[in-house]
Amino acid sequence: MEIKRLAATFGRLERKQLELAPGLNVIEAPNEAGKSTWTAFLRVMLYGLNTRDRSAGADKRRYLPWSGSAMEGSLEASTSRGDITILRRTARANSPMGAFSAVYTGTSTPVEGLASAGCGEDLLGVPQDVFERSAYIRQSGIAVEQSQALEQRITALITTGEEDVSFSAAAEQLKRQRNTRRYNKSGLIPQVEEEQAALRATLAELENLSAAALRDRQALDALRAQRAEAEDLLARHEAADQADELRKVESARLDVASARDRVKTLESGSRSLPTRSELESLQARVDALGSINEAVEDARSRLDLANHTLRQAEKAANAHLYAGLTPEEAAATPLNEEPIPVLPRWTLPAAILAGLLLGGAAAYATHNWPAAVGGGLGLLGVMLLAFSWRFRQRKKQWEEEHARLERRRAEAVEEYIPLYEAEAKARASQQAAQASWETVSASAKTNLDAILNQLRSFRPMVRNLPEACQALNQAFDLRKDLELAQRWEDEARRRWEDLRDAAPPIPSVPAIRPDVSREQLRQRLARLKVQEDAVSRSLHTTQGRVQALGDPGELEIRLRELEERQSALQREYDAIAMAMEVLALAGSTLQTRFSPALGERAAAIFTRLTGGRYHKVVLDRSMIPSAQSMDQLFPHEAELLSQGTADQLYLAVRLAICEMVLPAKNAVPIILDDALVNFDDERMAAALDYLQELSAGRQLLLFTCQKREAEYMNWAYPGRFHHIRLSR
Repeated sequence: MEIKRLAATFGRLERKQLELAPGLNVIEAPNEAGKSTWTAFLRVMLYGLNTRDRSAGADKRRYLPWSGSAMEGSLEASTSRGDITILRRTARANSPMGAFSAVYTGTSTPVEGLASAGCGEDLLGVPQDVFERSAYIRQSGIAVEQSQALEQRITALITTGEEDVSFSAAAEQLKRQRNTRRYNKSGLIPQVEEEQAALRATLAELENLSAAALRDRQALDALRAQRAEAEDLLARHEAADQADELRKVESARLDVASARDRVKTLESGSRSLPTRSELESLQARVDALGSINEAVEDARSRLDLANHTLRQAEKAANAHLYAGLTPEEAAATPLNEEPIPVLPRWTLPAAILAGLLLGGAAAYATHNWPAAVGGGLGLLGVMLLAFSWRFRQRKKQWEEEHARLERRRAEAVEEYIPLYEAEAKARASQQAAQASWETVSASAKTNLDAILNQLRSFRPMVRNLPEACQALNQAFDLRKDLELAQRWEDEARRRWEDLRDAAPPIPSVPAIRPDVSREQLRQRLARLKVQEDAVSRSLHTTQGRVQALGDPGELEIRLRELEERQSALQREYDAIAMAMEVLALAGSTLQTRFSPALGERAAAIFTRLTGGRYHKVVLDRSMIPSAQSMDQLFPHEAELLSQGTADQLYLAVRLAICEMVLPAKNAVPIILDDALVNFDDERMAAALDYLQELSAGRQLLLFTCQKREAEYMNWAYPGRFHHIRLSR
């Protein structure tokens, strides 16, 4: 088989391709460029991806594409069936690389008989187990691990040619059969022995359990009798409680009758009593009337304020008109009259009377009536002249004063106009306040009359607001008493009905309380119940255990059967042990046949790789090699060699296995992933020389992170190998 082209979306490889050629291919790539990923991809394309592996390092997780794309790839190869192309892609998320197809390259014709599971084994001629331990060589897995498949193939090639024969598998199977019968304290024989011991213990236990069950039944009967006695006494307590409850029912019925009488009494005394809503409406109107009265008082206050303001305005106006006058002038000259100075009416009669009196007095004194008359007339004239002169003087003064007052009046009138207007406004405000007060007072009286009319329906003697408030409070109290009485009646009726409905039946036993208290009886019953439950559980457990243990007769039969089976198993165990001894002897004989052949071929390759330093290679049953140099007396295991020499020894064994077990007709490609990294330059050159010779018959893919392999090949074999450079 020859691989021509790989295309992968796998791990860090995103739609990457790798073109290969026949013979030796040196793929040079730095670390983290995908060398190991390409080798893993090639293995998966041939043998498929193990989707059942759920470990953290499973390939389905480790090589999940970094870009988040679906895992897929293709492999083009030249095989004995012709040029074919294998495709694997991911159709479902839980089955990566699960969709498989194989067609002839350049066509859509499927390759007959080539399926996903057996693809690699059909093309290479070996199962995956053999491929990974021979041609799939990695630096981390260069050592050869033992496997039954590899052993079967080596055995077939060296001995019979049958690949289904494996002495280690037969030995392992015999060991499993022997261990099945006895392995230390496990196996069928110890199990049978344990069953025998258990059956003997069970038979003894059955006898003990039967006696214990009898004791439990007797104790249970005694406890049940005591419990029945205590329950009878407790039933008498219950009967007494029932009698008490019946008396409570009768008491509740009497309470209902008393409450009904109280309601009837209150209803008869308040037939014309308004309802609560009507009383609340009256209360609201009384409250509103209080607000109206407050408005009346407020209107009265505003009226008083307006009257006071009017008086102040009038006083201010009048005071202004009198400004500048003395009190005598203000009193003698009212501003609302016109003073007219005239001669007083008593002036002439007074003068005549005075003249007559004086003349009479003179005539009487002189007894001369004419002289007396003349003197009197003269005196009268003098007096008239005197009064006339005084009148003219007063009139002149009055006219002057009147003129002065007229001037002041004219000045005062001009200043009086604003005061007059203020007086007019005050008078208008006083009139408005008067009207408001009268309106509010009328509204208050109307509301009060309406309230009184309503209240007189059940209180005829109500005459004013205080009496109305008192009557309303009495009505509320009466209504409250009636409602409380009705509520009490309803509650008493409900309580009576509840008690009546829940009333127990008439006790069937005498309602006589025992001397023992209920609590003592309950404690006694609780103790008896606990004891009875414990005994009952013990009895049930014993009975269940007896039933679980089974019938004694059947157990005896089973015991005899086990004794016979133990004898048979012991005979089988002895026969298997003898067979294992014979097989071990045969395996040792076979080991002496195939191990030298494989060691001889590995030694030839190892001698070339080490420049002739080592000449002998020995492999044990577990495929662990040992090497012996020319100057050593006996071989040394690989772990005692240097890392580079150990890798060369393992590589020699791997290549020897490839020559011996890989079918020549299939020309299985060999994949090496950094297998030469620990070789020095001299032994690397020797290894490359051998690989170049080996590439004449099969394809080799050498992945390396160094340049020295390609440089040596370009120097030693120019144009005879295929060199590929990969980048990160």
